[in-house]
Amino acid sequence: MCLIILANDIKSLSMDDMQTAYNRNPDGFGVMYMDHKKNFVSDKFVPKNFNEVKNFFNLHKEKTNVMAIHFRFKTEGKTNKKNCHPFISYNKDNRTIGLMHNGAKLPIELKHDNCSDTWHYNHYLLKPKFEKNPNKVLENSFQKAISEHIGNDKMVFLDSKSEKFIIINENLGNYKGKNWFSNDYWNVPKPNFNLNLYGSNHNYNSFDYDYVSTPTEKEIKKMTYMDIEMFVDHCFTHYDTVPIIELISKYQRKILSRK
Repeated sequence: MCLIILANDIKSLSMDDMQTAYNRNPDGFGVMYMDHKKNFVSDKFVPKNFNEVKNFFNLHKEKTNVMAIHFRFKTEGKTNKKNCHPFISYNKDNRTIGLMHNGAKLPIELKHDNCSDTWHYNHYLLKPKFEKNPNKVLENSFQKAISEHIGNDKMVFLDSKSEKFIIINENLGNYKGKNWFSNDYWNVPKPNFNLNLYGSNHNYNSFDYDYVSTPTEKEIKKMTYMDIEMFVDHCFTHYDTVPIIELISKYQRKILSRK
């Protein structure tokens, strides 16, 4: 699902919030901003722990007053630097346009198994459009068209020429002080799903990346339609579809790895 933070007041960002965001989205970290010398900066990596995130962030925050930050939760493609955000949508004639995305899956055909949906969307849709006219990123009609195409997903662009951040579906995120967050699930108290599936209790901790007790393939085969319905109902009752996405993603990767 990922998380984007547009830190308009970078000094007010809480390290506790940053650590919570990383704990729930640990598959990549990246930043983009205009530095004090008006240079476009884009940097990203796959951290091994939060200390690496903290050191990386502290190094960059001294160079700017406003920064877009991305925490990746893998749904498509490999966990590697290539699939981390930001992506570069245009880089020509002393102008750069960067992109960050937050959402389950973009409406784009996935042609390369190792590449994420955002990589595909950027490579096959955005880059060709900006190659013809990079000023589109500033046009209201373009922003509205992208909003309608991606549904409830969110995007943040940074255009070096105008030095502007453009948020797609800004109203679907939320502000904490002056800083915009693309969703709020990253900071929701962790609900427990105590389900009596196939005769035993299994506790599902949302956002934990791994479940307290993950059903095995053998156990999943024994699940009845009622078991599945109960699990899904619990998730939606708590306004939390992350456990469903995590479970599907985990077993999808297992199935694909056998091909």
